[in-house]
Amino acid sequence: MELKALLEQFDWTKLSFFVLFALPGFISLRVWRLIVPSDYRPLKDELVEAIGFGTLNAMISGPLVFVLWPNSPWLLYVLLLATLVLLPTAWPFMVKGLLRLLQSWDLILNQARNGWDDFFLRREQVFVIVHLKDGRRFGGYYGRASYAGLHPASGHIYLETLWTLDSEGRFVAPVPDSRGIILRPDDYHFVELLAGSTENP
Repeated sequence: MELKALLEQFDWTKLSFFVLFALPGFISLRVWRLIVPSDYRPLKDELVEAIGFGTLNAMISGPLVFVLWPNSPWLLYVLLLATLVLLPTAWPFMVKGLLRLLQSWDLILNQARNGWDDFFLRREQVFVIVHLKDGRRFGGYYGRASYAGLHPASGHIYLETLWTLDSEGRFVAPVPDSRGIILRPDDYHFVELLAGSTENP
């Protein structure tokens, strides 16, 4: 009896609003944060954007639900799952692809936050010369196992292999048993990027 009374007092209108608009929007925002370098923001500050994404999702998926409304409750469940969860998950990938296309046509600005992000988002494998703040320098290889932090952590980098340099800054050979090095932005002045294969910089 207590459960029935509780259900009668529950505001189903607010729950429906959340499920139809806020939930899909939050899903889209979370996926967007995973595939695009973004600043951290508290959940409460994302409410307006989440409702915006959710409204867009409702405008597109709502007519699909009415057109495809099935007779089976299980099929209806699958349809609602697709429109309230799967489609909001897919929107960020579609938007990112569209922005990349518009960027390649020079219709919008480059989406990378800085030069560091722009280069390392290309996922090129390169040799680097790191110039430390104390005047020393060393070589390294940025390959598939390496990592470069993106906005808001631009400048953090892991180089998978260290190389010795001669007095003129030419690569000599990999450091024996090297497992690489991790650098923070405060550790160095700048890095040089050089083309080359793993065997021949």
